[in-house]
Amino acid sequence: KPCSLELGPRNPSWPGPRSRVGSATAFGADMALFCSAARLKRMTRRLDPSKTWQSFRDAKIINPFAEYQWISQPYPEYNMPKVAPDAKPHRSIRAVSHQDEKGWHHVIDAKGRDVGKLAALVSRLLQGKHRADFVANKIVGDSVIVVNAINVFFPGHTWDTKIYRFYRNRFTDPRGPKVITATRLMMINPSIILSRAVKGMLPKNLLRNNWLRKFYCYPGAIHPHWGVPQVYLPVEKRPEVIANAFSIEQPVQPNL
Repeated sequence: KPCSLELGPRNPSWPGPRSRVGSATAFGADMALFCSAARLKRMTRRLDPSKTWQSFRDAKIINPFAEYQWISQPYPEYNMPKVAPDAKPHRSIRAVSHQDEKGWHHVIDAKGRDVGKLAALVSRLLQGKHRADFVANKIVGDSVIVVNAINVFFPGHTWDTKIYRFYRNRFTDPRGPKVITATRLMMINPSIILSRAVKGMLPKNLLRNNWLRKFYCYPGAIHPHWGVPQVYLPVEKRPEVIANAFSIEQPVQPNL
């Protein structure tokens, strides 16, 4: 005969055992509240300039809806090259072309120019794609001289986030490739930023080294090539007294 267990009267104040559905709902609500708090903490941390990966020189308030969260530059303003106070005033004509017995030379001022767009233009000039006698498998391009490479432009925070890899084998250095940012590379050699961009845009074949031999890049505003005009010219002074274009005096009538 089965054993029967008789219980006393039920306590009306006790709500009874919680169902599995109710307990799961309560646990989900608790987890949602915890996740929302953690998400809010992460968002606050992400918008905090002191905890954001950016340049150590300019910690600014982050705008999460902007195209670029912060604007970086390779050097502080006080470390950028300036014009000497005793120098004569000069102006830039942006670009100049010159032809001699060695061919065409194109001198380009890189101040304020975008690195990618300028490298694309230089690669076309080196290959000779602008010439009517262009041949893909021959060296028919022109020589290109770029000055003011220290003033090239990278948009947004590219100076802090763009990296360059210099591969090393196990005989030279077993630690692997050397990875440095664009800011560090600019501090080492200001001309190598544009040089690597041009090299990457040229076709990867046996002609690339020959094309690169005709490319010259200088950080300053003056190039040392003899006989090739400079892109920076002295400002011509206008005459102090400018004659009036209109005269109020009546012309003298000839005696008839």
